[in-house]
Amino acid sequence: MPALTPSRPRPRPRSGSRVAVALLGAAGLALTAACSTGTPDEQPDAAATAAAGEQTPTMLPSAPVTMTSADVPDCLPEGVAAAQVGEGPAATTVAWAGAGDRGVLLAPQVDGDVCQWADELVRLAGQGYLVATYAWGASGEAGFTSAVDLLRATGATRLAFVGASAGGALSAGLADDLGATAVVALSPPAEYGAVDARAAASTFTGPLQVFSSTEDPQVPAADSAQVVRNDKTSVATEIPGTAHGIEFLAGAHAEHVRGVVDDALTQGFGG
Repeated sequence: MPALTPSRPRPRPRSGSRVAVALLGAAGLALTAACSTGTPDEQPDAAATAAAGEQTPTMLPSAPVTMTSADVPDCLPEGVAAAQVGEGPAATTVAWAGAGDRGVLLAPQVDGDVCQWADELVRLAGQGYLVATYAWGASGEAGFTSAVDLLRATGATRLAFVGASAGGALSAGLADDLGATAVVALSPPAEYGAVDARAAASTFTGPLQVFSSTEDPQVPAADSAQVVRNDKTSVATEIPGTAHGIEFLAGAHAEHVRGVVDDALTQGFGG
């Protein structure tokens, strides 16, 4: 099994010329069903996808983040925008789609790129969310906060985090500081670097869903269990097997996990 990211073909760069249009808010980000590395059954509903593309992103007069146009890899469909966000060694590629004030950040595993969450980015944007993901880059935490900055710059006033492995630890550990309304973490370690994801160290009180597997070779279920609060809106789900992080969305439990993500977002954003 791969260490932290699913195997996939290396993406071929496409022209980033349309990204400047998206950054200026001149047009909505229309999604197509052409993109996914999954099966046709996993594609988002066509009507929902078209509806998401009809929205025009809300742009701030002066974005509080440095963005530079970037090429969009072939793993993402036409209509998804990408940019280099931030400056210097901490700069990272962020991809986003959809529109509205409900922002969803999909945080990758260590060394993951914008392709890792491609299917979910398209699916959730088709449900009416403004969705972003990012490449891990030199610092996963810097990439995480850059993606948050971009979501806010493109219209998000409320945020929810969904993360895999170390991205799950960042999602849970930064939720209170960054004002998240909901968190779903797949195989999160209780601590990652300077980020403490343990419930005992957090003031986050929103919906919190944590998935782990009984034989995870990288993050023991007992470690992920420390992320879960002891209340009705915080749930730990332990699944038999060795699935780790993003692998939960590629196996037999994928439909259930997606349903939990959807429910957590609905709860967090108030229905």
